[in-house]
Amino acid sequence: MHASEGVKSRRDLLAGLIFVLIALAFGWEATNYELGRAVRMGPGFIPLTLAIILAILGILVIIAGFRKDETVERTPIPWKGIALILLALAIFGEFGAALGLVPVVFVGTAIVAFASAKNSAASSLLIALSMSALCWLVFKIGLGITLPTFGPLLSFG
Repeated sequence: MHASEGVKSRRDLLAGLIFVLIALAFGWEATNYELGRAVRMGPGFIPLTLAIILAILGILVIIAGFRKDETVERTPIPWKGIALILLALAIFGEFGAALGLVPVVFVGTAIVAFASAKNSAASSLLIALSMSALCWLVFKIGLGITLPTFGPLLSFG
C-alpha cells in the first residue's frame, strides 16, 4: 500500500467547507433584507443568489475532494503574493474616495498583478490599465456610482 493511497484531497475538502460556511453566513444576512422577485429585485436578492451559487460551488469542490487522491506535497507559502494582495485591499479601502475610482483600481490591480511571478512589469501595468477602463465603464458609466472618477488627491484644476 502506497503512503498516499486513500488520502483524499484535504485542501479541496477544506476549501469547499470554507466556501459553504461563507455562503451560509452571507445567505443568512441576506434574509434580513427584502428579497423581492426576479423581475423586481429587493436589496437581498443578489446577495442571496450569490450565496446559493457559492454554496453549490463549495459542495462541488467537497465532492471533488472526496473523489481525488492527493499526495501530500510541501510547497512554500507564497508570502509575497499574500502581502501584496493585502496591501492592495488596504489601499483600496483607505484611499478609494481620496484617489477616485480609476486611480485606486489601477494601483490595486497593478499591485495584485505584480504578486504573480508570471507577470512582467509591462503586463501588470497593461492589466491594471484594462481593469481601470473596464471598472470606469461598468461602475461610472453603466451604474453611475458615487465614487468620484478622480478624487480630491488628484484634482486637475
